[in-house]
Amino acid sequence: MKIEYSVIILALSIAFSGFWIGNALKQDNALKPNNVEMALTDDTLSISEAADYLKISEDSIKKIIILEEKSIEQGGSFSMMFPYSKIYDQYVFSKKSLDQWVQEKVKTQSEYSVEGIKSR
Repeated sequence: MKIEYSVIILALSIAFSGFWIGNALKQDNALKPNNVEMALTDDTLSISEAADYLKISEDSIKKIIILEEKSIEQGGSFSMMFPYSKIYDQYVFSKKSLDQWVQEKVKTQSEYSVEGIKSR
C-alpha cells in the first residue's frame, strides 16, 4: 500500500514538473523570436544599403576597411574601427554601429584618402 502511494505521488510530481517546465519554455520562446527578427530586419544592412545610408559608394566602404586593416598591421590604432561583419564573403552592417562610427570620426575629424587616414 505504501508503494502505491509513492508511485502515485512520483507520477503526479513528474506530470506537474513537465507541465510547469513546458509552460515556462512556451512563454520564453514566445518573447524571443519576434524581438530578434525585428532587430535584424530594422537594423541590418547589406553593403549597398550601408553605402546608401552613409551616402558614399560601396568602393569607398571597401577602401575604408582596407585602409584601417593596413593601418592596424603597421601598428596603428583606432578608438573605433569601421563596424562590419563578413558572412560568406558578404558584408553585413548595423545602422546603430554605423551611426556610432560616424559620430566618433566626426569627433576626431578623421580623413580617409588615398594617402591613408588622418585624425586631428
